[in-house]
Amino acid sequence: MRGFYLLFLLFIYSVDVYAQPPNYWSMGSNTESSILAGAVVGGGSGITSIYYNPAGISELTDNKISLDASLFHFNLTNYKKPFSPKGTIDYLDYQVQPRFFSFVHHPKIYPKLSLQYAVFGKGRALTKLYDSGKYDVKEAGTNKEKTLIADFNYENRYSDTWFGMGASYQVNDNLALGMSLLISAKSLLYYEDVSIDLFAEVDTAQNSPVSKYLYLDRQDLYVISGIAKFGLSYNKGLWSLGLNISTPSLRFYGDGFHRRDVSMINVNTEDGLQPDFVKKETNYHLVSNFKEPLAIAFGVVKENADKDLKLYFSTEYFFAIDDYKAIDNSRIANIYTDDYSPGSSFLTYIYGGDHVLNAAIGLKKVIGPNLAYMFGFKTNFSSYNIHAYDDPKGTAQYVRGYSNLFHLTSGIKFDYKKTNVLLGVEYTFGMKRDLYQFRNFKYSSLYDTHNYYAMQSYPKPEMNYIYNGIGFYFGLGFNF
Repeated sequence: MRGFYLLFLLFIYSVDVYAQPPNYWSMGSNTESSILAGAVVGGGSGITSIYYNPAGISELTDNKISLDASLFHFNLTNYKKPFSPKGTIDYLDYQVQPRFFSFVHHPKIYPKLSLQYAVFGKGRALTKLYDSGKYDVKEAGTNKEKTLIADFNYENRYSDTWFGMGASYQVNDNLALGMSLLISAKSLLYYEDVSIDLFAEVDTAQNSPVSKYLYLDRQDLYVISGIAKFGLSYNKGLWSLGLNISTPSLRFYGDGFHRRDVSMINVNTEDGLQPDFVKKETNYHLVSNFKEPLAIAFGVVKENADKDLKLYFSTEYFFAIDDYKAIDNSRIANIYTDDYSPGSSFLTYIYGGDHVLNAAIGLKKVIGPNLAYMFGFKTNFSSYNIHAYDDPKGTAQYVRGYSNLFHLTSGIKFDYKKTNVLLGVEYTFGMKRDLYQFRNFKYSSLYDTHNYYAMQSYPKPEMNYIYNGIGFYFGLGFNF
């Protein structure tokens, strides 16, 4: 039977770190697997099998086109102490995200073979922050009463789209093997603009120079890489087991633009007036990379004897990623080596990730002839660990808050004539304490031309990141 499966989301209210790079379990779609919290490695992954476990493609017995339409995100985030001495900042934004398109095909000449082609958005995130403050301070070295005005403007826009194909072979009635080959296309816009002015607000002599600190960082980059997944599915009686191995990503191409400017003018410290410092560099088509880790996932599904209740469990271990150069000013992308030259480490940024273990549980209960209830819970821990700002490893790092996430989902699925209806709700809670601040505008005599700080303090691990989110799902599926 041919099917056309159309899913759409009328409204979802969620959190802005839901799809950030270090939260590996952020992939979701308005499908049954999402209501089951992704606990579908052992079975029941449906059209998302190409991602969770390609061996599950054999469960899709019909040729089918599936379309998961756009998701609407209203994102609310609360930052506590992101800029000392400031207290709290709330951030709200709205996003529209395309999600999942899939085509499943069963070649007639190979009845045990199932093929799937898919394009889906694995992750998208947007953070935009602006803050300004005015403070009365005593200037270091002169002890004069002065006014400090600090401005901070920040934007971080990330997206990750995957596409590829998967295949599953039904070895026998119990065992299926699968593999998927996927291409990831990541893009990042990173922007940070900081300014500090220190001046005498009432200057009777009109001869006091303004002390200035300026910092600008702008990056535009994209990375294309490949990931392979190898899956196994085994069914025996009322039990179903699944295993999925995801290889580390293989970079095919990465290209980035980077501009970074630092100025420290007329800065006084306890040792007196310091020499002006200006450093500016811009380069194009730098080698860029964002890596996916090696990961191993295991899942189990248990059905009761009456076959009206299924329990799901999945867990996945993500190996650590050693620090690497996300944007590398010492290397120019291959096709531009004749046009641009490598530069200093000033434009090089590092990235990396700790090992992470996530787990998910799900439940599906048939409560009527065409009605089923579903429930799920999963962890989604952050892998990113930022280094101390006063002791970097020779290169810069991304300023960004990351949080551990916990997702609780619930929903029902029922049939009306030839229409499948999916209704669900998701509650998400996340928090992380002692994150490094975006900036620390507490005035000090700091003048650091190596780490590029002046008239401020080093960011401290004092920021807390807390949010709550709720999402409402309404999906329709048509079969004909």
